[in-house]
Amino acid sequence: MNWSPLAEPAPGDRVPVSRGVAERLQALILQGGLAAGDRLPSQRDLAARLGVSRPSLREAMAALETMGLVVVRVGSGVYVASPDLRAPPWRFADRCSPRDVYEARLGLEGYAARLAAARMTAGGSARLQAPIEAMAAALARGDVPAMAEADVLFHDLVVELAGNPVLAGMIGPMRDMVVESQRLPMARADRLAETLAEHRAIAACLRTGDAAASEEAMTCHIRAAADRYGIALLE
Repeated sequence: MNWSPLAEPAPGDRVPVSRGVAERLQALILQGGLAAGDRLPSQRDLAARLGVSRPSLREAMAALETMGLVVVRVGSGVYVASPDLRAPPWRFADRCSPRDVYEARLGLEGYAARLAAARMTAGGSARLQAPIEAMAAALARGDVPAMAEADVLFHDLVVELAGNPVLAGMIGPMRDMVVESQRLPMARADRLAETLAEHRAIAACLRTGDAAASEEAMTCHIRAAADRYGIALLE
């Protein structure tokens, strides 16, 4: 098993260490190096083998668990999930449900897209392309963690381009839950192409400055994401 240390990030590389860990483990799982039911080494041991910190490893494990690739069994360890049992868990059950988050996102991010379109500049329009291209490249190579990260960057950018500090301040405290809700539907590998198409549709509307169409595209995407996780939001 290839548990060799991860390569040091290049100077100026802002890719989180946890993403590198998630990508390595995902590749081992999806390419058969790790089979369903296999137990991973302990976090202490695996962190040492990969040459990463335990917090970075824990963050990577949380992402893989959210995407249904591993199962954490308290008191036993972390195991590779069976493909037919990859139902991602919700780690914030003590605070709210996934439905609560999707409903909040529907209102907040939908209106953020409306504002972003109305305030779109040439520079903002150009910046939308990078996360879209990153999502497309990740989808092409089957890299779910990278696709999830690009998804997060796109939504963060829309909120930034909305230019409303109060709205950003409302979304900020729930960002961890928002990120989790973005990862959940990606357990449906057979529907990842839908995610990319929806983001392309949002970006296209934003670039035209059509506020109503941008809000509609964003809310349609959030509804579809919830649906991929098995949640139907009220019309």
